[in-house]
Amino acid sequence: EKSNKWDYIDWYFDRLVRGQPLPIPGDGSQKVSLTNSEDVASLLASVLNDEAAAVKQTFFNCGTDQLVSYDEVAAMCAEAAGISDYMIEHYDGSLGKAKFPFRLTDFYVSPDTAKEKLGWKGPKHSLVDDLPWYYESYTARGGLDKEMEFVEDKEVLSATV
Repeated sequence: EKSNKWDYIDWYFDRLVRGQPLPIPGDGSQKVSLTNSEDVASLLASVLNDEAAAVKQTFFNCGTDQLVSYDEVAAMCAEAAGISDYMIEHYDGSLGKAKFPFRLTDFYVSPDTAKEKLGWKGPKHSLVDDLPWYYESYTARGGLDKEMEFVEDKEVLSATV
């Protein structure tokens, strides 16, 4: 079983544990929200708080309102993996994404409407608290043993020199 979050977070761990640079497009300040599945489930269940409001609104964004930058995700992943020496290399986003897992711009939704209309209390999980168990899962899934070449990373980084 695989989730999108695995793709996103694995991208960071794959490079960090191998001492590879993290090629991040732009200046790394772009914001992203990574939502724990239990928080998504609680938001979906919050429809029961006010079924009439749910029917009237029809659409709600499912996500956390805890935003972090791409560079902050790198720092949190490094900390979870016990790595203090890592390198982020920013590159011109016009060169494309390479294997970078997110958009070149901010990548998040706002759950404010669900909070307001359904009484959802918001997320109970945070990325920084989730990352230690996530890293354990990464290692258990063989993340440390994967063969990786980082060809596209090297191409995009060499184009920026």
